[in-house]
Amino acid sequence: MRLVMVWVFVGCGVGAAPALAQARPAQAKPRSVRPFVERGFITLNAGAQTAAPELTYRMGFEVNAEEGTVDARHPGRTGVLIDGEAGFRFRGRLGLALAASRATRSGDASVLAEIPHPFFDDRHRPVEGQAAGVSRTETAAHLHLYYDMQSRGAWRVRVFAGPSYFSAEQEIVTGVEAAEAFPFDTAEFRAATTSRAKGSGIGVHAGIDVTRMLTQRVGAGGLVRYARATLDLNAPGARRVSTEAGGVQAGAGLRVRF
Repeated sequence: MRLVMVWVFVGCGVGAAPALAQARPAQAKPRSVRPFVERGFITLNAGAQTAAPELTYRMGFEVNAEEGTVDARHPGRTGVLIDGEAGFRFRGRLGLALAASRATRSGDASVLAEIPHPFFDDRHRPVEGQAAGVSRTETAAHLHLYYDMQSRGAWRVRVFAGPSYFSAEQEIVTGVEAAEAFPFDTAEFRAATTSRAKGSGIGVHAGIDVTRMLTQRVGAGGLVRYARATLDLNAPGARRVSTEAGGVQAGAGLRVRF
């Protein structure tokens, strides 16, 4: 009898095994995660553009049926910079990028003028003063090839160089207003008259961008770019004022990889 019971239990176990195997849910295969491969980037920066060279020029203006002259001097000043860039890799670590920058600054310009006498020819009277709050805006597009250097942990370094196109708008001193009284042998500076002058030109640039990645795709970084171009500003009276645009541009901000 015992032998019969043993065989019954063994037979039940063998018959139940396939059913239990079928009842177990099939384990899902783990999905393979593809490694992130950078194809391009976008950057946004805020910073400063170093002072441009001093701007000096002479303008003529008519008063008392004669032509007076005004000599103006704009000291070089650091400007506020906003910059954005987008780039795409086309071969290995080599890529092509386009950046746009805008630098603005303002300050006083020194003015020295010679004002004709109302009664006598060739008897100009000197006046001297300041043109307050003279502004300048530079907008530039920078097209360049870039190379992403071998990454070190979370750090990324990119070097680049290429041509730049600058467009500048500058307030130019075109004359002065003077306070004078009989017998008009002297005059005192009262205010300067200004006008907007515009110009554009092509230059070059080169620089470096250093980024610290905070996640796989987002990071923070800093930019240093040197860009320079020579422009002719179209001043009133068909006059041209030559000026240098650009300088050392430095900024920091957001980095996004895709």
